Amino acid sequence: MRIFTIADLHLGFAVDKPMDIFGAVWKDHPDKIESNWKKAVGNSDIVLIPGDISWGMNFKEAGPDLVFLDSLPGIKYISRGNHDFWWSSLSKVRDFLGSSIIPVERNAVDCGNFILAASKGWNTPLWEGYKPSEDKKLYERELGRMKIALDKATLLKKPGQKMVYMMHFPPVVDGKPSEFAELLSDYEVSLCLYGHLHGEWPSKVNMEHKGVSYRIASADYLNFKPLDITGEVTE
Repeated sequence: MRIFTIADLHLGFAVDKPMDIFGAVWKDHPDKIESNWKKAVGNSDIVLIPGDISWGMNFKEAGPDLVFLDSLPGIKYISRGNHDFWWSSLSKVRDFLGSSIIPVERNAVDCGNFILAASKGWNTPLWEGYKPSEDKKLYERELGRMKIALDKATLLKKPGQKMVYMMHFPPVVDGKPSEFAELLSDYEVSLCLYGHLHGEWPSKVNMEHKGVSYRIASADYLNFKPLDITGEVTE
């Protein structure tokens, strides 16, 4: 079994949302994802997807995107991104998804070799566009949700297991750790996967801080190829 990650699939088979308006690299990106995925991922492998899966506004619009995802090899663990408006309560999402897709949001699951926890996150005060009037309340709410997820992960964790965290928003900004990052260190998380950033990336999107490795998984950053993180999770 191998473990991969890729975020920001930004699928939109049922909506008019062409991604190539954000750059030529996005032209026919579902085909790139499918081709690269099938070359790399086997049926018994795991793929971790930290958010922005579908442009659909509801289950009907997101349906074709999730059917596409379910058809790809492997077991997929997904968490919510800021554009996943189709995502409602966790119980409803579970009922809607195909059998190979497992939602993880504000909770934790035992994946055998590791414990996986997830929450969405939010813009941090380190971000130059952060506006306290708009962001402070949501940022503090997401800190609380992260703590809930990490507490659940701690209860599940057995000796020898690593803890992996998925969040959509970056917990580190150009090498600087936010309160999210400090919380992940406090709970002895080994690896944090995130997305959200596109087009131009700071120099330190991949970094280490107080025992936690941070890896960006945005699809365009990875050239639409799932990233093999097996060694970082199991060794």
